[in-house]
Amino acid sequence: MAHLARVPVKAATVVAIAAMLAPHAASAQALYGSIVGVVMDQSGLAVPGATVTATNPGTGSTLETVSDEAGSYTFQNLLPGVYDLAVSLEGFRESRQTGIAVSAGNPVRRDIKLEVGALTEVVNVVAEVALLKTEKADLSTKLTSKEVINLPLNQYRNYQALLNLVPGATPAQFQNAEIATPGRALSTSVNGTQRNSNAFSVDGARSVDVWLPHHVGYVQPAETIETVNISTNNFDADQGMAAGAAVTVVTKSGTNELRGSAFSSGTRTS
Repeated sequence: MAHLARVPVKAATVVAIAAMLAPHAASAQALYGSIVGVVMDQSGLAVPGATVTATNPGTGSTLETVSDEAGSYTFQNLLPGVYDLAVSLEGFRESRQTGIAVSAGNPVRRDIKLEVGALTEVVNVVAEVALLKTEKADLSTKLTSKEVINLPLNQYRNYQALLNLVPGATPAQFQNAEIATPGRALSTSVNGTQRNSNAFSVDGARSVDVWLPHHVGYVQPAETIETVNISTNNFDADQGMAAGAAVTVVTKSGTNELRGSAFSSGTRTS
């Protein structure tokens, strides 16, 4: 009897360990992006079995999926960047969409309508009307690498200066001496919360100054940043440990093109 009583306990232990080791899709939401949508015909009916291909021209990476019975397709865990979509199915013209910007934590919806015709014919979508944010309920502000590089920063080239553009944020400012924060991190209050209630992460890792928790642990150089996502309300559970703002920084992963930059804080004299 004692042996029979221990069997459920062992089984429960195995199940618990398996549950802890199993991957959770939600843990990647704040670090990666996604493209979702529905493939339809011209009458609005779902088109199952269509081949959908997502390509990142910068890195050359290509992913492929097939629309399900409801015509839905999903690309999860995409690295931030610009993607091109191609949809094809026998009996329809191939549809292509270019320049789809994917950022961390923000699913992008692209519904595709296929036109009847030969597969060798191609329909290119050059521009598309801006869509409402329908996949998430959070209130967030996205900064791309173009904005981080081109918008005015302070003398330390700190991307946190752009937190001034976020609704509900007080002007970001220095709060400690340079000897205490050599990275010259900035401090801000969001939606009336304390300054140490913001959570910063870089490529999925929490970044915080242990002794001065109102400061980020490491200020990422502006040229290395791909996107910055600042969620200030209704953010996901995986962006937790924050009461004011959950700031997610994703660095550039590199492309097939060789690029570089140089910066000097010195002044030129004649």
